[in-house]
Parts: sequence; C-alpha cells; structure tokens
Amino acid sequence: MPQLTIVILQYRPDAGALRRTLAALAMQDTRDFAVVLGDDGSPQDYFAESRAYLAAHGITDVQTVKLMPNGGTVKNMQNALRAVTTRWVLTLSPGDFLYDSETLRWWLGRLQADAPRVAFGRQAYFAPGSDPHPVPGETPFDRTPYDPAHYDTRTVRRNLLLYDDGISGAGLVYERALLQTAMDTMAGRVRLAEDFSLRMFAVQGIQITRYDRLTVWYEYGGGVSTDARARERMLGEWRAMLALLREKFPRDLTVRLAYEYYFNDRRKSRLVRGLVGRLIVPQSAPFKKAQRAWTPPTNGDITILRAICAFAEK
Repeated sequence: MPQLTIVILQYRPDAGALRRTLAALAMQDTRDFAVVLGDDGSPQDYFAESRAYLAAHGITDVQTVKLMPNGGTVKNMQNALRAVTTRWVLTLSPGDFLYDSETLRWWLGRLQADAPRVAFGRQAYFAPGSDPHPVPGETPFDRTPYDPAHYDTRTVRRNLLLYDDGISGAGLVYERALLQTAMDTMAGRVRLAEDFSLRMFAVQGIQITRYDRLTVWYEYGGGVSTDARARERMLGEWRAMLALLREKFPRDLTVRLAYEYYFNDRRKSRLVRGLVGRLIVPQSAPFKKAQRAWTPPTNGDITILRAICAFAEK
C-alpha cells in the first residue's frame, strides 16, 4: 500500500497546465504513490482525460472528487482529503510540477527515514508560456530557523506571522490527519489559502521540516504572484486566518501582535496605525532590511523543465 498521495487541487484548470502537471507524475521512476484530483466546481474538470492519461502511463490508483457547489480551496482540500488513505499527502496545482523524475522516490525515502509531520523542499520558479524558463524566486526568504538540526520554534512563528516569510503550498508534504484537522478548523473561515495552515502549525509548535533539494517547479506569472486584486484578496484571507488564530490561541503573544498589526487600519487612526506598525514590525529591523535587500536565486535546470513540457505533448 502506498505511503504518499499526490493531491492536485484545481479550479477551472487550464488543460495544458494540468497535462504538464500530470506529465511530471507520469515521468516518475516509481509508481509507489496514489493520486487524488480535487475539483472545486469547475464547468470542465477533465477528470476522464486525466484518468486516461495517468492510466496510459501505469498510474491507476487515482481518485477524483468534485466539490459542488464551488466552495474555495480550503473546502476543496477538505473534500479531497476524504479520499486519501495514505499517511502523507503532497500538494500540487495545475501548472506546478514535481522537479524531476526522481522527486517522489526521494520523498518516499525521506518520509521513511524522518517521518516529518510537515515538510517542504526548495522550489524552482519558472515563467510559463511558449518558452517556459526558470526565473528568480525561492521561499521562504529565511530558511535558517527551519534547519532540522537547529530548529527555532520561536523564530519560525515570528517569521510566519509577522514578516510574511511565506512558504508556498506547492509541493508541501503533510501528515494527512494533521492537514485534515487544520482544514476542518479553517473551513468556513478561510476560503482560498489552505497553506495558511502552516501558521497554525507554527503556533502549535509543530515542526516544519525543510530539505535542501529542489522538489517542485512553481509557476510564477499570475494569480497571487503578480495580480494586485489577488494580493488584496489574499490579505483578506490572512486577516480571516489571524482572527481564527486569535480565537484559538488568545494568549499567544505573537498571534496577538500580528492581529493588532494587520487589523489596526480598521480601528485606529493613521498616526496610531503608523506607530503600531513601527513598534510591532519594525521596518528598520535587521531581518526586514535583509529581506528588502535579498535577491532571489534562479534555480532549476532548463533541460528538465523542457523535458516535462515535451513529455506532456506525447
């Protein structure tokens, strides 16, 4: 029985992007994994085409679940997890790919050796289009406190809640039961950002393990990455998450400070808002200076990216 399920969450997926994501699964040198495709009420879910493509490449442990009516990413994940029977899940979206043909075999080795509850690897950002190519980008900005040998719970919590040291949901690995509990807690409060569960895990003191291997290609060029309206929508999601955290962890100082900072524009004057921002999240802090000065690296082998795209066309 597989230990790992790949959960692909989609909403109105682009057929080409979805096909390339599936191609990255078909290229894996192991078949010791399951797949769950979770759709959030799309008019066209491509379930039949996806199952046929995966079956043609020897991937038959595939479940499809559809959320009707549309409910958002958190409820889509909540629904998809009901079809998962493995201990761990790895999350992808159409347009994000496993990095290379050995990625899942490597993950299975790490799961067996380390049994992480939540884990992430490095990301290779890429710009999609007729000539996809790697571009600068890496999350989180500050990787040091996630080092398993020197894990710093307090700094991880501070960075995630106050400095937006964000970790993308693409390619994250979770214990299924842990993620299910988080989605059940967030459903009805947070709509789109299932990966905000990491903030909850940080407050709970659950270790978030990092690995120094490239594990996923992250599509950069749309949505939250570059669209101003999407960023504003996600700020609303973050406020909803903070309201939830404040209710669940009313005595956590970092949660309380983050709540005051991100909600102060609703209840304080402009002068006080500025003072709160300076005091709680000092813009002159060494971490903030380093974050502003940081130049993301360009990761990823273009030949591997092109191979995924070419494989999808076969």
